[in-house]
Amino acid sequence: MHRGKAAGLDGLTAEHLIFCHSLLPGILAKLFNLLIRYGHVPVEFGLSYTVPLLKGSANSYSKNLTTDDFRGISISPVLPKVFEHCVLRRFESYFITSDKQFGFKRQTGCSYAIFTVRSVINHYTAHGSTVNLCAVDISKAFDRMNHFGLFCTLMDRLLPVNILQMLEDWFAKCFTCVKWDSASSCFFQLTRGIRQGGVLSPYLFAVYVDNVIATVEHKRFGCYYMC
Repeated sequence: MHRGKAAGLDGLTAEHLIFCHSLLPGILAKLFNLLIRYGHVPVEFGLSYTVPLLKGSANSYSKNLTTDDFRGISISPVLPKVFEHCVLRRFESYFITSDKQFGFKRQTGCSYAIFTVRSVINHYTAHGSTVNLCAVDISKAFDRMNHFGLFCTLMDRLLPVNILQMLEDWFAKCFTCVKWDSASSCFFQLTRGIRQGGVLSPYLFAVYVDNVIATVEHKRFGCYYMC
């Protein structure tokens, strides 16, 4: 857990847990085991608040700002993040995805994807072939992911029933409000997309889109470059 992060709606930060009494980890362990056993999370685990930040390309002095000029940063409670770390450590084998997927994964990123594409292109052009690229724009896909599709994908991976029930219960309790300075909006439900800032969120999204890569590989489309 990184220090210096904003507190959730409950006012707790990572510092509270780092410097807490030595009895708290044992209490949290018992609580987390019960949540996993019964596939249920408290309502507070799904509550967050969203802070709109002006995008770098937008002019803060413009009088014609729209919602497209802002990006929302969701601040979630710290305890659910600790719980997600525990779930990930115990059930990480169910969230393994293709090595050909670089987004939202640890120690990889856009630069790795660009290097891979350039290496394949250079190999084929150096041998006198032409290469045609097909790109699919999945802008804001992280915020628009279908929950039902995610649950079906996790079922195909034989995720334990209690963990699947817990995730379904958790997504059903995802509510947020927009906070601007000292004012806050009413809470509204998040019916699609992955929770921003969640520890499991990148893994769940990677699992969700992994079927695309598996389908392309099965159809034998594209270029193949053996190192």
